Amino acid sequence: MRLSADRLMAARQLMRVEDGAFSSRLSAGGTAPAARVRVLEALRWQRAIDHVLQPRCRRELEQLDPEVRASLRIGLVEAMQLGLPPALATDGAVHLVRRLGKSSAAGMVNAVLRKAAAEWREVLEASSIDVRLAHPQWLSSRWVENFGSESAASSMASAQERAVTWVWFFDESVTSTLAREGVNLETHPWCPGAWSAPENARQLVQSVKEGAAYAQDPSSQLVAHVAKNLSSDGDRFLDLCAAPGGKSALMLRLGRWAIAAAADLRPARVGLMRPTLARAGECLVAVADAMQPPFAFGAWDLVLLDAPCTGTGTFRRHPELKWRLSPDSVGEMAEKQKQLLASGLELVAPGGVLLYSTCSVEPEENEGVVSDLPTGFELEDLEVVMPDNVPWIPTDAAGARILPNPNGDGFTIHAIRRTD
Repeated sequence: MRLSADRLMAARQLMRVEDGAFSSRLSAGGTAPAARVRVLEALRWQRAIDHVLQPRCRRELEQLDPEVRASLRIGLVEAMQLGLPPALATDGAVHLVRRLGKSSAAGMVNAVLRKAAAEWREVLEASSIDVRLAHPQWLSSRWVENFGSESAASSMASAQERAVTWVWFFDESVTSTLAREGVNLETHPWCPGAWSAPENARQLVQSVKEGAAYAQDPSSQLVAHVAKNLSSDGDRFLDLCAAPGGKSALMLRLGRWAIAAAADLRPARVGLMRPTLARAGECLVAVADAMQPPFAFGAWDLVLLDAPCTGTGTFRRHPELKWRLSPDSVGEMAEKQKQLLASGLELVAPGGVLLYSTCSVEPEENEGVVSDLPTGFELEDLEVVMPDNVPWIPTDAAGARILPNPNGDGFTIHAIRRTD
């Protein structure tokens, strides 16, 4: 019964994601781990799954009822990625489509999955790499052009891996406590202060729930370390797009600030980040529009602008983004980012720096945004402030790009110094 319930929960969440919901927010409500795995794996491998299913269906997949489409995808991903025997995965999908109220489609689901679950390896081996690694063709081609075929393939493969839980601790003495309790903690290979516990993930998650730790991808944590390395104790720090608050909180733990402030446009998200920032240190928290920031111009030694973006570096954690983006999405987002940057630069004090970061690896959203600066500002090389062993590559604007890799999401960072 548990397996049947997990499938049913997963199917309902997949249908909600099709309607525009985000898988990460759905799972935050207490989704069973087995159901969450099915949702994320079905979303990660959706293009490969559909490539195998479509020739075996008489109708276009998008024309099928959502319940039927979800049942087919869950059935095939169980065989492809979760190691279930094809017969068991097929039988489970048939029972699932019936429980979803589409008994009339049970025969079709059975017939399609019997073939698909038996033949998927051969079909994918004969497919192009964008199909095998389940990425949109336009994005795969873009990455090959921008980063080379080897790096593009490696990035896509990393994006298909399940995300590891990495945390930083509000008080690192907690690591000693966990060690005494038998938790085997591991340090990150290149992000200072990042910890995981592959053999004791539940205990690590419990530390997050108790407020002793904060779960954050290492590449995202790295932004805070780079920002701190660009500043000095006693500086005035402002995070313009702070929600959910992880970077600001880590900045508070890393540095001593004359004043620290964090703002975001959405009141609900500001409310959620307040407790996190309160645990980390003293910080002013505000609801504010970064396009029209209500802060003193020329007064902040360090401004962090972690700009809204297409998120092409975060597919491992947010796989549905792949299927919601289009070739036009990158350019449209870049125009908004340029406006945000112009507003942020006005806040920087003479001699101060604005750190511009995105969880996108697209050049248009990064070096394309910072390349045309107003008089009195210049790009600053990040090499001297980058921690050791980070697998970054330089951008054309003295920045650092981290492509999706086994140890972290994709991120891009640029620093802009006010010289006048």
